[in-house]
Amino acid sequence: KGRARKGKTMRRTDDYPDYSEYIDYIDENGFTDDIVNRIINAHQLNRCRTKDLYERYKCYEDKVPIFSRIPRFSDGMEDGSGNAVPQLNNKVNNDFFGEINDVMVGYFAGKAASYSYAEDESAEDATGGETAVEAAKKALSEFVTRNNMYDVNLEVTKFASVCGYAGRLFYIDRHGDERVMVVPPYETIVLARDKIQEPDYAVRYYATTGISGAEVWHADAYDGHSVHHFEGALGNFIRSGEEEHLFDFCPLQAIPLNGEMLSSAERVMALIDEYDKTVSDNANDAEGNTHALQVLDGIGELSQAQLAEVERAGVLQISPGYADSTHRVYYLTKDINDSFNEHHLDRLERNIYRFSKTPNLNDETFNAASGISLKFKLTAFEAKCGAFEAKMNSADVYMFRLLGSAFMKKSIPFDYLQAYVEYKRNFPVDVLSEAQAVQALINAGVPDEIAYNQLSAVDDIDYLLALKEERQQDALNLFGKAPESDETAKEGTVGKKGMSVPPEGGEAE
Repeated sequence: KGRARKGKTMRRTDDYPDYSEYIDYIDENGFTDDIVNRIINAHQLNRCRTKDLYERYKCYEDKVPIFSRIPRFSDGMEDGSGNAVPQLNNKVNNDFFGEINDVMVGYFAGKAASYSYAEDESAEDATGGETAVEAAKKALSEFVTRNNMYDVNLEVTKFASVCGYAGRLFYIDRHGDERVMVVPPYETIVLARDKIQEPDYAVRYYATTGISGAEVWHADAYDGHSVHHFEGALGNFIRSGEEEHLFDFCPLQAIPLNGEMLSSAERVMALIDEYDKTVSDNANDAEGNTHALQVLDGIGELSQAQLAEVERAGVLQISPGYADSTHRVYYLTKDINDSFNEHHLDRLERNIYRFSKTPNLNDETFNAASGISLKFKLTAFEAKCGAFEAKMNSADVYMFRLLGSAFMKKSIPFDYLQAYVEYKRNFPVDVLSEAQAVQALINAGVPDEIAYNQLSAVDDIDYLLALKEERQQDALNLFGKAPESDETAKEGTVGKKGMSVPPEGGEAE
């Protein structure tokens, strides 16, 4: 069970289970011991798959196939003393699996997302006025800061990329504040009629080790108002309690990387294993000096002990009886096709990045690109990130609805449809190109709000426009008119460059 399958690929039975009939049963009967055990049992194959993927990401010895490799000739050889000579068996792991996932996490979640609450008239009408909007904004801002949503999004993206989906659990802490935690996918089961981001019911199950060292399994089953606790062992959970969770909806949701719930590197794992195998074979050849074989031409048969001594010392002494032209010692070198070997590795590397839709940051042509050219190179990768962003947006809408139900219990007005989040890619900024594009849009008559939104460095367009207007007003006050009095209203004021600005109906001097 603890050994990685060579060339491991996803099987149909590893898919996330269909829990449609379970939902109908729970609607009628609630969470019983039997249904909770059935739900968890149906999830076991998917649990093993996602847990294996995460442990491969952590480079556990029994989860990376190259680490379980055995020598090609397992019988081995014996030295002169009858002792077995160990076979060379290098196990070189090239961590493409980790890099593919780390690049995804850094690009999508490496820049903090922006959480906002609308402030226009429709938001005021939906929330209950300007004061209500301010209270809703404050509650949302405190939730984002209290939970460090930057870190939460990083962890969600990591689990979704590595395993195919991630869990996100909301709860009320001992201070009465709304909190959120990331739950590994192998502990998360969501039962949903439509999207797993919008759960009807959910179960989280996990093991703990007590002071005595005994392992105890726990299962928490969530519905729209309560959490039901179960304890025991896998396949034998028994109800242990129940409590309200203070939300109006199920507080445990799942966030998939894509509709198929496939991880970022799952399609290229066989390519990665082949790359590891080829590099390990090359390491065996280099370490074992199999590129050259020593040939004893015309020399009498040597014993195993003598051959072992030659291998140890690297010297062969020939007695005078062998000293003639028909007996010689030389090295037979292996004709290695370096070109074939390197082309094979290069092809594997290109296909690993290509089919995982990940940019190769070490590629010279990639590093030389900039601006639009760089964005074209990221088209496939951006498509993968865009699909995940769509899943995150659905999850966030449900999150705002869930939080709104908790805020309302504290008499804080909150309309979840007025809250939104903006994700920005951690992309190298080409400031000159962006500035030129913004200027061109403004010259073409595009409103400032739309034009300035093209700047990567700007997170709050309203703040930028307000700051710009303030600076323009400061400039007018510095070079333009002074505070008006009755006398200056009649005589006019001094404008830019000392010109007299006339009152209504007057002429400038």
